[in-house]
Amino acid sequence: MTGRLVIDGEEVPRGRLDRDSAALTGALASAGAGPGRGVVIARDDPYTAVVTALAAESLGAPVLCQGERWRSVARTRRVAAVVTPGGDGSPGARPQGDTGLPDFAETAHTLLYTSGSSGEPKAVELSRSAIGYHRNEVAAHAEITSRDRMLVPMSLLNSYGWGIVQYWLEHGFEMHVESRLSLDRVAGLLRGGRYTRLDGVGSMYAALLAAARRDPELATALGALDLRGCGGDVLPVGLVRAYADLVGGPIHDGYGLSETVAWVTQSLPGDWRPGTVGPLIRGSSARIDPAEGEVLLHGPGLMDGYLDDDAANTDAFTADGWLRTGDRGTVDPDGHLTIEGRIKESLVVHGETIPPRFVEDVLAACDPVREAAVVGVPTGLARGDRLVAFAVVEPGDREEALARVRDALREHLPVHQRPREIHLLDEFPRTRTDKPDRRALRARAAALHEKETTPAP
Repeated sequence: MTGRLVIDGEEVPRGRLDRDSAALTGALASAGAGPGRGVVIARDDPYTAVVTALAAESLGAPVLCQGERWRSVARTRRVAAVVTPGGDGSPGARPQGDTGLPDFAETAHTLLYTSGSSGEPKAVELSRSAIGYHRNEVAAHAEITSRDRMLVPMSLLNSYGWGIVQYWLEHGFEMHVESRLSLDRVAGLLRGGRYTRLDGVGSMYAALLAAARRDPELATALGALDLRGCGGDVLPVGLVRAYADLVGGPIHDGYGLSETVAWVTQSLPGDWRPGTVGPLIRGSSARIDPAEGEVLLHGPGLMDGYLDDDAANTDAFTADGWLRTGDRGTVDPDGHLTIEGRIKESLVVHGETIPPRFVEDVLAACDPVREAAVVGVPTGLARGDRLVAFAVVEPGDREEALARVRDALREHLPVHQRPREIHLLDEFPRTRTDKPDRRALRARAAALHEKETTPAP
């Protein structure tokens, strides 16, 4: 049951969608695609992603998203065909022949790659039952219906976007996809679109908030949305509260991983708390490992494992089958989850471990700052990391932003938690899942420090 599909402002005629999905289904079947015999989406094109999802669904074939890495998978498992858009935009299939390699698991539905933000990207194998849980229980929690009109300015080939495609396949709402994120275009669509839902990442919401402060019509449009869904990195508490103050409702943050399809928690219009990522979805459970405060997850939406990576799978799960997320957090008695950040990104200062968000929330609360990230650069000294802050601001606001940031740090943080350096940027380097690339920021901080401390020849 699929609904209307609009890509970059143009509706795809139902007749074309039906013809293209039927043609691709036939081509994939001829190439041998089916249960265990995979299909690759080789280019990040929204129409190709949607048509491939329809065709693979009818054949029961697993789909490998983020297909630029498909050749490494094809060295160990049978890939039946690679799908790319043709000259007229209609997807076509390139058969791969019978390589004699083993099939994927009969139950495999989707393969997604992790972002690689904390190591080499890994192929996550998700079963049909995990996808079914996402389509039904997760969608029910988020109160998705066929009457929704959803604006999706993001790639459909990461876990967030692919999860929305699964909702669309099951519930048949209107899906308006933008193939690239343009703040001006998203703002224009919101002003005239009468959407019920918007989905995106924190950087998009921060930019929209800055624009809405100058544009009452945009603020009204944001307030008229039933849900402002958000995923990706940890949201600053101040950003959520600023939305509630300006538009009458918050950003509805959620939490999930590629390893869980997408969500295991989701804030809702009637059930949200600043600083949390919402309540657990029915069927999903979370507990905290007392050793490091790591969030552990259990439930029907978990991956079967990383493809052909026994060592990573051993590390990924506890002895009793709970997924290690790599994130530090807490769970309230009624199931609301708080995420403090990646354990690997924790800051260590004077023997104290500090989640980056403790400092980032202070920075992000300063009006000219759209987004903030704090990294720790190891010093090799007893005092621990050297804290370096990066903030995204408009070029014309830099002088005011720097003064406000310094005042806020002095007011809200003890001396040892204040970053020694503050760098203002036009934008952050990003991972393919649109998170700030902290490894790149850490490398930049180290290079800047070396340049400043190296004597001139």
